[in-house]
Amino acid sequence: MDYLLFDADNHYYEAEDAFTRYASERMKAGRYVRWLTEGDGKRRRLFFGDREARTIGNPTFNPVARPGVYYETLKNLQFGKDLEIGKERPRSVYGELVPLDPAYQDRTARLKTMDQQGVERAFLFPTLGVTLEGMIDGDADMMYDCFHAFNRWLDDDWGFSHQDRIYAAPYLSMLDLDRAIAELEWVLERGARIVTIRPGPAYGRSPADPYFDPFWARINEAHVVVAYHALDGPSAYSEMYRQLWASPPRQWTNEAAIHERAISHYNAIMDTLSALVLHNLFGRFPDIRVASIELGAAWVPFLLHRLDHAGGLVDRRITAFGKTLSDRPSQILRRHVWVSPFPEEDIPVLTEHIGVEQVLFGSDWPHAEGTPQPVDYVKGLDAFDAASVKRIMRDNALELVV
Repeated sequence: MDYLLFDADNHYYEAEDAFTRYASERMKAGRYVRWLTEGDGKRRRLFFGDREARTIGNPTFNPVARPGVYYETLKNLQFGKDLEIGKERPRSVYGELVPLDPAYQDRTARLKTMDQQGVERAFLFPTLGVTLEGMIDGDADMMYDCFHAFNRWLDDDWGFSHQDRIYAAPYLSMLDLDRAIAELEWVLERGARIVTIRPGPAYGRSPADPYFDPFWARINEAHVVVAYHALDGPSAYSEMYRQLWASPPRQWTNEAAIHERAISHYNAIMDTLSALVLHNLFGRFPDIRVASIELGAAWVPFLLHRLDHAGGLVDRRITAFGKTLSDRPSQILRRHVWVSPFPEEDIPVLTEHIGVEQVLFGSDWPHAEGTPQPVDYVKGLDAFDAASVKRIMRDNALELVV
């Protein structure tokens, strides 16, 4: 390639003090975030209040899986290979764990690695951070204290727009409108170009409910990108599946777990985008840009059909909070939403539905499920001409931040 890449899905591994370096007085007084070391000294466990952060197997990230070690397995599964019915997949598919690379936690080392990889710029997302909102949302003040501490750490260690190359996305929650706006203002003052929000309902409301308009008005004015990233950890969806498939007093069952893991990610992003479109968020705030990150793309054709079918039910006179949509719902989505497909997916089919201009390359580096190197993503773009490849691998993301 004669150009550098813009990776829309890079990750860091959080430092052990990501939530404690700037802990509030209330967090300190209650030792709300704390590490506990087991008696043999070999394992450290992270707690928020009385709940252990278990979504990440080893929250110290040392040792950790190699980047992309699971990629070939995922690609084989996508094409119906490597299916051993009835057999549990061995842990060996993740390979031998290795010591933590400095580039996973230090931005100076990361920039050197990006230079070697041919990556000019990258959106950076949490690894641990995206799994925690549902664990601490029972206490709004404590949750906002925790994520403000996290965002302060993030600005320290990575920067929201470091050298105009690393765009680390601060984490925002929609639980409390005033606190959400205050946190948004704080990150905007420090140069944030992209923010990340958990997909799904906003605590009993549509995320496009006019109640949230003061928040969205600031997003619209600042022209900052809103990223919905893969949903992990406790959430409204996991609770829903527990109630519907394993309601108390039954324990969480394997059947319910399989059902949740198979479809909850797709449901979360489809529900979110349906709400943003059909509840007319983009009609009220026409400059909002939304990116779907690490949520795949197989759901896109179905969602476009579902949106227009919903419109057709009322002869396209959809009213959302008293307003009529200005266009076909699918067209509204195509104008305002960018999608980062998994590298093993059929990307040409995706572009037939939303256009090359709305597709973002995301490697998920350095996670085990991503590509071994960011540039390996281009192997799935053989069907495209050079100009389209450049749009996907660089220009589309670049246009979101310049």
